[in-house]
Amino acid sequence: MTHLADNVYAVILAGGSGTRFWPKSRHRSPKQLCTIGSDSKTMIEITLERLDKFIPVERRLIVTHKDQVDDTRDIVGDRCQWYLAEPEARNTANALTLAALEINARYKGDKKPIMVSLHADHVIQKVDLFQDAIRDGVQVAAEGLLTLLGIVPSYPETGYGYIEKGEALSNTPGAKVKSFREKPELSIATEYVSSGRFLWNAGIFIWKTETLLRELEEKLPIAPQKLKTLLADKGSFQDLPPEDLETVYGQLPKISIDHAVLETSKQVAVIDADIGWQDVGSWDALAKCFPTDSNGNLRYGDVISIDSEGTTIDSDGPLIACIGLKDMIVVTAKGAVLVCPRDRAQDVRKIVSYLKEGNREEYL
Repeated sequence: MTHLADNVYAVILAGGSGTRFWPKSRHRSPKQLCTIGSDSKTMIEITLERLDKFIPVERRLIVTHKDQVDDTRDIVGDRCQWYLAEPEARNTANALTLAALEINARYKGDKKPIMVSLHADHVIQKVDLFQDAIRDGVQVAAEGLLTLLGIVPSYPETGYGYIEKGEALSNTPGAKVKSFREKPELSIATEYVSSGRFLWNAGIFIWKTETLLRELEEKLPIAPQKLKTLLADKGSFQDLPPEDLETVYGQLPKISIDHAVLETSKQVAVIDADIGWQDVGSWDALAKCFPTDSNGNLRYGDVISIDSEGTTIDSDGPLIACIGLKDMIVVTAKGAVLVCPRDRAQDVRKIVSYLKEGNREEYL
């Protein structure tokens, strides 16, 4: 694969907390900075590897939380040279506004800049097809459409939002988006998949920065207006005193780009993408994303497992020895141990809440 045109930038959103991956994921080291599903590479490193020989390091921008930016730099190294530190998490509409304005301020070329928005903690197994889909998306975005990658569903998932395809585009790949659907019940998800008209919403976006900002000016004007004013006469948000950005950012409404723009815009298109995508949201999801042994177990680190089935075991150092477990999760990380049934994995975030209430900062 050769590099995309020099007006195409990658924006990697990397500021999440990942509370459902406690004890490995913490505030200063959320799941994208952890080796989840790997013994050696963090999720953000794997995300950036997908861009090698595709979008060069000088056109990669990582948006993260101010408390995570130093650790992110340490892990990423020379895979990215450009960072924006959000003073606080205020959802994707504001993060993407910040990124679009930063790209516009830095870009010196003749063509209109295009940004590809990716998440730092997704699993994508078919990298060549992923890059092909991004190329198609760039072609559509150049026509002035807000473009999404829609994942071809492999089963009726109830934990994802869906995109309904409308009429096919005439001069480029893809189709107009007819509607967005929230996470459905199983029977409805089954209908969606069998119809062939619905795709998973992966939150992977491609658009010209001017297209995004124009839509934001119409639908969420406070974000572009306040941030533009703040950036006036500055070369970059990085040149601003942190307290200036903090003051303005705290005034912006917490809202996703989906709710702020995409769900009401008439200029949204989607590209079918069969790329082996999964959003790894919790410990129980790993078995859907990575190969298990013959008994359905996943093992990372120094682990002995005897007569166990459907169990995920992850150690960051000490030996974990398990006998006769079934459908369990066992994790030791950073001085803490988690043991729970696989079907209670979504409740791991409750542990984080208990720790906060008890001021157990050493485990957060």
